[in-house]
Order: sequence, then C-alpha cells, then structure tokens
Amino acid sequence: MQDKKENIKCSGCRHCSGLRRVGNTRTSFTCSHPDQDYIQNYFTEKRMQKMPGFLGYGARYSDAVPVKTAPAWCPEKKAPKEK
Repeated sequence: MQDKKENIKCSGCRHCSGLRRVGNTRTSFTCSHPDQDYIQNYFTEKRMQKMPGFLGYGARYSDAVPVKTAPAWCPEKKAPKEK
C-alpha cells in the first residue's frame, strides 16, 4: 500500500478554491478545507508569516493551480489519529 501523503495533489482536491477579482489577470488559490483550525495552528507553530491556507497565484489568465503537490500544512496529509 502506498503512503497517502504521496498521492495528494492540490490540483485535484475539492477543497482548493480560486478567486480572480474583476480586472485582475491572476487567480489567487487558497485551501478551503473544513479543518481550518489545523491550518491556523500549523502556521502559528511554525511561525509562518503568509496568509494561512494560501497556495499561491496562478499564471496570467490561467485557472491552473500553481503547486504540484500538497504543502506540508495540508490537513489531508496529517497522520490519522489513533483509536
């Protein structure tokens, strides 16, 4: 069985959302995963200064996600909790 972490890509994720404002040429991509607390905590613990959940800007007039694989803070990549 392959490791789940290797198979995750933002381009195919249902939580990846893009927004292009009127008059702008680039799309801004963010993660809208329901577990926003995990993302916030990860950014706080690692002292990351960028906007939590921000993936990046796309190329001009493109709707393609700018990252190939999910970032380290992706809630889909976190280890499953022990029962």
